[in-house]
Amino acid sequence: MIAIIKAQFNPEITNLLEKGCVDYLTQEKRPFALFECPGAVETVVYANKLISTGKYKSIIVIGAIIKGDTDHYEYVCQYVTHGISQLSAIHTTPIIFGILTTQTEELALERAAIDRMNKGKEFGETAIFMMKAFEAL
Repeated sequence: MIAIIKAQFNPEITNLLEKGCVDYLTQEKRPFALFECPGAVETVVYANKLISTGKYKSIIVIGAIIKGDTDHYEYVCQYVTHGISQLSAIHTTPIIFGILTTQTEELALERAAIDRMNKGKEFGETAIFMMKAFEAL
């Protein structure tokens, strides 16, 4: 089973990413469970908790961090990137980094739009690829 953790912050982006991911996993007949948390920062601890249950063969974290007028963007990006990389180094469950980090909302929408490059589908593809790779070891 695949866990999808979606940050609620920037829902106009994260909802589209989730839809692309869910549509793809459904098409591929892959079971998944959906979880939500307030923002990208919280995806780190949520991923860690879900890994500890042993129920999931892959975790997809979905979020959108969009640059604003303050340094907050830099700190959130660093925290999430570092946190997910630490989890990936200590656990053997693949964590798919589905956190968009963009300079503008328009750039985020371009990467999330269902009729364009929706990265959500790619997150699902990567999760399946990694599960198959790990099963083959």
